[in-house]
Parts: sequence; structure tokens; C-alpha cells
Amino acid sequence: MRKERAIRWGIFVVSGFLLAACASSPKRQAAERERDPQYQYEKAVVCMQYGMVDEAFKYLGAALALNPRHALALNLRGLAFMMKGKADEAIPSFEGAIAVDPNFSEAHNNNGTALQEKGRLDEAEAAFRKAFALDENYNASYNLAKIFYGRQKLDEALTWVQKSIAKYSRSVLAFNLQGLVLEGMDRFDEAVASYQQALRLVPGELNVQYNLGVAYFKKKDFAQAKEIMTRILDELVKKPQAGNEDLRVRVLDVLKKIENR
Repeated sequence: MRKERAIRWGIFVVSGFLLAACASSPKRQAAERERDPQYQYEKAVVCMQYGMVDEAFKYLGAALALNPRHALALNLRGLAFMMKGKADEAIPSFEGAIAVDPNFSEAHNNNGTALQEKGRLDEAEAAFRKAFALDENYNASYNLAKIFYGRQKLDEALTWVQKSIAKYSRSVLAFNLQGLVLEGMDRFDEAVASYQQALRLVPGELNVQYNLGVAYFKKKDFAQAKEIMTRILDELVKKPQAGNEDLRVRVLDVLKKIENR
């Protein structure tokens, strides 16, 4: 009996230790996660997805305190600054990410976007070219197309936007920009086709619908242009949104030109 009691007591003691270990294990794991810069970065990613930029900064600060050379966190901090409208502060973060990982194409592209926002177009172009050279980054080729479109170098703009579409064929922005470039080259039928492709991807995009209507107007298909512009006006009445007043004014201007032609 005494021996059995000793065995039971031993089992009880061992079980107690196991239960204590199991209870403390989740706490230890949680503490270890908090010391992991990648975990802090991932929390910042979630915050950014929900537009909680200030909260994201908190976790990014924690990630970079643990690892100042965390390239993903540096890049995301740059994006957070961009969302705050602080391109000047974003640039050092993107450059920091590039210093850690020179082959980080998206950091080069994001840096180009920040430089472009500050009017440093030659530097922005160089950053976009670097991003594209690394992995044919379709955002970079799209951004290069925008730069050349702004300079009215339409042949180069078309080349770059087509590179973007070749890499990612579901970009509404790229098909819309391609339409604008083709329209600028008086290639109206091709512009119409490009806008239509954009609208197949996102049918309700009113600004693309407007561009399509303008292209029809320029190719003198006034019936189609009027139908599209009238439809846009109806949508604006049904779903009024802040920021759409400028679109409404532009639509009315086209309709007036159709009536007065």
C-alpha cells in the first residue's frame, strides 16, 4: 500500500509539472512571438489592410526596433508614410529597404512613386527602370508609361504600358492608360477596344466609361458617346459620391458639344 501511494504521489507530481508546463507554453509562445520582428511586421500588414495606418506605425516601430534591417518592414513603413501624404519621409524608408535588399523590386518601384510625387521625375524614372530590370515589375512599367505619357512621348508610353499588360493582363489602370495613349495617337478604334477591356474587368468604373465616351465622340460616333454620357449621369444621380462633381461637369460638357456639333 505504501508503495502504491508513493507511485500515485509520483504520478501526481509529474502530472502537476506537465500541466504547469502546458499552461505556461502558450504564454511563452506569445512572448516569443512578440520578440519576433516578422510577427510585428505581419500585424502591421493587417492594420494597413484595414486602413489603420497609425496602428501600423506602432507595429512597424516594434519590428524595426527588433531588426533595423527588416526590408519588408522598411518598405511598408514607406507605404504608410505615403498614405499619410508624407513622401519626404517615405523616401528614406524605401531607400533603407533597398540598401538591405538591392533586388527588392517593389521597394524600387515604391521609391520611384515617392520621387515622382516630389517632382523628381528623372530619379523616379531611374527607380522604375531598376524595378523593371529586376523582375519585369508590371507596376514599374505602368509607372514608366505614365511618365512618358505626361511628357507626351506617346510611342514610348505605349511600349511601356504594353509591357505592363503583357505581365499582368487584369490591370484596369493599364488598359485605361493604354486607351489614353492610343487616343492621343488618334488611334480611336484601338482606344475604344482598350477602354472596353478595362470595363470588362471593372464594369462600373465611371471614369473609364467617360474615357470610352470621349473616344467615341472623337471618332464621331455621337450616338454611342451620348448614350454612354447619359448613362454616367444617371449613375451619378442614383449614387452621388463626394469627388464626382468634376466628372459630372466633364460629362455635361461632352453632351453639350454633341448637341452643338
